[in-house]
Amino acid sequence: MNNLITYFTIVHLETINHGKIWVEGKLLDDRIDSVNQIKLSHEESTAILLEMGMVFQRFNLFPHKTVLENVMLAPIHVRKYPADKAEAIAKALIQKVGLSDKLDEYPSRLSGGQQQRVAIARALAMQPKIMLFDEPTSALDPELVGEVLNVMKELAAEGMTMVCVTHEMGFAKEVADRVIFMYNGEILEDATPAEIFTAPKHEKTQTFLKSILNA
Repeated sequence: MNNLITYFTIVHLETINHGKIWVEGKLLDDRIDSVNQIKLSHEESTAILLEMGMVFQRFNLFPHKTVLENVMLAPIHVRKYPADKAEAIAKALIQKVGLSDKLDEYPSRLSGGQQQRVAIARALAMQPKIMLFDEPTSALDPELVGEVLNVMKELAAEGMTMVCVTHEMGFAKEVADRVIFMYNGEILEDATPAEIFTAPKHEKTQTFLKSILNA
C-alpha cells in the first residue's frame, strides 16, 4: 500500500478490506471483507470527512483559475458559504502562507513552492481539524522546500493535527509528536521522534535512517 492510497482510504476515496479508522474519537470504519460494520448515515460520514483537508504531492491546482479562485472554490461549493465569506477566508489564508501579492495570478506563473503554499491554503479554507500531507515537498526543487515546511511548522505550532508522509527527516524530528515507520504497508515502528531517531529498533528503520541521514 503506497502513501497516497493510505490517505485515500482515510478520506474514503479508496475502500479498505479490513481494519478500523478513528477520527477524533469517532469510529468511521470497521471493515471486515470490505463491509463496514459501522452503520453511519451519509450525513454522519460526510460530516466527519469534511473535517479533513488534504495536500497532494503535485499541487493539483485548477490551472484556469487564479490563486484566489482556487482557494475560494471548495468553501463555496462544498461548505456552501456565500461568496463574500469565502473570499474573506481565502484572502486571510493566502496572506497566512505569504502570497497576498499573488491573488490574481494563475498557477502557471507561480513557482512550485508557491503553488504548494496555495494548495495548503486551499485545504485550510475548508476549516478542517486534521490536515493530511502526502510528501508535500517531494516535487519541489531543494531551494523551495523550506518555504513549504515553514508554513507546516507554523500550523503545527498553532496546534493543527497533521498526518504527514515525508522523507524530510529533520522536519519530522523537529515537528512530530509521533513517528510511524512503514514498509510495504506494514507498521514496523511507532514511537516518539527521540526514540525513532536515536534508537530505532527495527533493522529496516535503521537502514532507512542511515541511508537518508548519510545521503
